[in-house]
Amino acid sequence: MGRFFRELSKEWALPTRIILVGGGAALLLGGSRPTMDVDFEVRFLGRGASWDAFVEAVRKASAKTGIGAQYAESVERWSQVVLADYRKHRRPIARFGAIQVQVLEPAYWSIGKMGRYWDQDVQDMLAVFKREKPDPLSVARVWVKAIARSPKSTQLALARRQALHFFQTFGKKIWGNAFSLGPIQKLFRAS
Repeated sequence: MGRFFRELSKEWALPTRIILVGGGAALLLGGSRPTMDVDFEVRFLGRGASWDAFVEAVRKASAKTGIGAQYAESVERWSQVVLADYRKHRRPIARFGAIQVQVLEPAYWSIGKMGRYWDQDVQDMLAVFKREKPDPLSVARVWVKAIARSPKSTQLALARRQALHFFQTFGKKIWGNAFSLGPIQKLFRAS
């Protein structure tokens, strides 16, 4: 992934903030599942930036590295469950020329993973949460808030079930025997 952003910085010299999401962010947060693409939000920090010129720079970096890129001005609604307040919860990772690369804090990064809940998403969350050890009740609060702020859809009931399933199935595996499901279930019932 660093290779992709090094190449991108050769093609793009304007001040820009990248917020990584998805599998690429998982690798930086403690995951080990390989990925050959990078998903991110892009924000231009100065004047004179052209979206079309940025698209061309990304195309060239992808061609040189073989790493695909999916990106948008906002990743908030890439799933049915919105990434509520995510821009307030990011960490700097690296700088490549004028490009600042950041990653979301684990609880916020995991919203999309929980909402989709494919096996690879579960494996990513397990790896990241084992390494980062975020407070499980704090993670549950973030997920409840994200579900509550999402546009109403059939996906939201499924997301709630997936979230509870994750804590029921993997809570002790991640946080050990001190993990307590009761407060999390209470939080979801109250929402």
